Amino acid sequence: MEVSVSKKGTADSSKSNKSTRQQPNQSTSQEDNASSPKNSNPTSEQVDNTTSQQVEPENEPKKVVCRKSTFQINAKVLDLLDKLHLTLQLEMGKANAPFKEVIVEEALVRLLEQVDIDRQAVVSVLVQRQESRDKG
Repeated sequence: MEVSVSKKGTADSSKSNKSTRQQPNQSTSQEDNASSPKNSNPTSEQVDNTTSQQVEPENEPKKVVCRKSTFQINAKVLDLLDKLHLTLQLEMGKANAPFKEVIVEEALVRLLEQVDIDRQAVVSVLVQRQESRDKG
């Protein structure tokens, strides 16, 4: 029986529906169980083998790493974001609408892509926006 351990510490069996909790002294593959007798004190090589054999399921997408950021954003821009978010919730259903963070992330990605296309125009607009913030 092959067992893989997810990052949350739960074990999933690929050949049975039972969840198993791995003990530090247990092996994770048939090869380890067949080739070495069970002893209570595994060698460092055996321990290294058990950790290197943990495999994530192929059909599971890779986790996206997110960082938390805090920015001060113009109230009018946030009002527009709220309006868009509420409109999407009405159109798509609350459970299916993207989170505000996803909308903001997409807007940032598009801005950064636009910088690659027409850097001077985007920088000019950003400078104007910064000046208007400094005045206000």
